[in-house]
Amino acid sequence: MKKYFLHFVLLIMILTITLNCVSTSKLYRFENEERNYAGQLNDSDFFQLKQFLTNSIASKLKDTIIIKYDYNNETCWNLLDNKNKDYIMDFVKNYNERVQNELFTRPNISIYNFREPGNNFNKIKKWNNNIYIDSTKQLFNLLFKERCVCGSSIAIMPDKKFVFIRSDSHSEILDLTQEQIKKIMNRK
Repeated sequence: MKKYFLHFVLLIMILTITLNCVSTSKLYRFENEERNYAGQLNDSDFFQLKQFLTNSIASKLKDTIIIKYDYNNETCWNLLDNKNKDYIMDFVKNYNERVQNELFTRPNISIYNFREPGNNFNKIKKWNNNIYIDSTKQLFNLLFKERCVCGSSIAIMPDKKFVFIRSDSHSEILDLTQEQIKKIMNRK
């Protein structure tokens, strides 16, 4: 009887450890059709988003809003964490320059980078001072509830229609052409 009890306790411990260590985030591969989708924000959500961004960033919103959102306890860039600080900071610098270039060449867009509150981020996200922290999780609850490995991105047009990319590790949302956006929006 004591032997069965020990096996039972061991089984419970293994299950507990396994369930606590498994990520609840899903990874969407590039070829996965479910990775991108389109929709339209309702008036209330659109108003809340604009109000949140205006209050959080204190900048004027442009016609199209693009947001990249990263999650706490992320594993997307774990390999890069093993590199030296200069190497990682080059990635951060290049990304920030890419965003600035997009803002310069496309003057009617606003680009924001947010991350969930927490302390378990890869260095490439933790060391980028241009990433805002969604401290109240309002943005998370409004648009980014579905956790995806490597974060998610959304582009919201002036008519409240949007394109959403799950597992957007390299901010591919910035590279979408009008034709690609139309194709995603017309997909049924």
